[in-house]
Amino acid sequence: MIKTLRTICLAVLVATPALAADFPQKPVRIVVPYNAGGAVDYVGRVTAAGLSKALGENFVVENRAGAAGSIGIQHVASAKPDGYTLLMTSVTSNAITSAIKPDSAGYDLKNDLTPVGIVGLVPLLLVAANNVPANTVEELIAYAKSQDLKMTYASSGVGSTEHLGAIVFAEAAGIELEHIPYTGGAPAMADVVAGRVQLMVATLPTALPQIEAGMVKALAIALPDRVASLPEVPSAPEVGLDSFNVASVYGLLAPRDIDAAALETLKTALHGVVTDAAFATQMSERGIVPSTETPDEAAAAYANEIDVWSARIAKIEIE
Repeated sequence: MIKTLRTICLAVLVATPALAADFPQKPVRIVVPYNAGGAVDYVGRVTAAGLSKALGENFVVENRAGAAGSIGIQHVASAKPDGYTLLMTSVTSNAITSAIKPDSAGYDLKNDLTPVGIVGLVPLLLVAANNVPANTVEELIAYAKSQDLKMTYASSGVGSTEHLGAIVFAEAAGIELEHIPYTGGAPAMADVVAGRVQLMVATLPTALPQIEAGMVKALAIALPDRVASLPEVPSAPEVGLDSFNVASVYGLLAPRDIDAAALETLKTALHGVVTDAAFATQMSERGIVPSTETPDEAAAAYANEIDVWSARIAKIEIE
């Protein structure tokens, strides 16, 4: 009997690593903490399809919207850390929300979640209404400084990436601007197109159709480098604004204490998905730049995104 028990125990110990290595053995949920149809939902579904193909098991998107993403994020943070419940989200938006409202957000990005990887980013860029008498950032800054009244800028709402991005721009440029918040990126851009508001630091998907139609002027990409979809628009460092570095970073996250073997499997599979040419094509169709970072680089980028926005928000007053 004792010999039999020892044999069983040994068999369990030997089999355990193999079981972990066989992850996944059932469908995996990817929670999107926003409504279906948005950019994060799109990225989640394309990523889910890629992971399904790579790992031979279904990855299914589940939308759990509400409370600026907090409902879905809290759900994943409290889920069993076995790798079968993941989160696709805008790390940037969540970092801003939790920095502005740390007590009510209900989650801590560093302590409650761990990154599987960075999937891509949505660049932001500075655009001006056609009735603004400036065609370059240098001309815009000079014009702003010459006016008695502050120039106006639109955003999709208080605390949004567009709002904070414009604050970062104004600080880098040494000017003051007046914020005109809207209920979304589309109505904000509509009033810039109409000339009722002068500026916007907009996401590339929101701005690109209007730029291509000649309805607004693109002045600078808020990134260290130019982007392929607007090759003629200078990067922030090219116009002397190195700190104007703003993008909405999308990441695939897991509960903090996720099984180590499952995490490594997911990291490797995700890196293969996001560096695939077909994935890059699908992302570029929506103005999203896919990530090319290794899993280790992605983990560092995740932590840095949280730290950068915490530091930025600590220095400004959100009105």
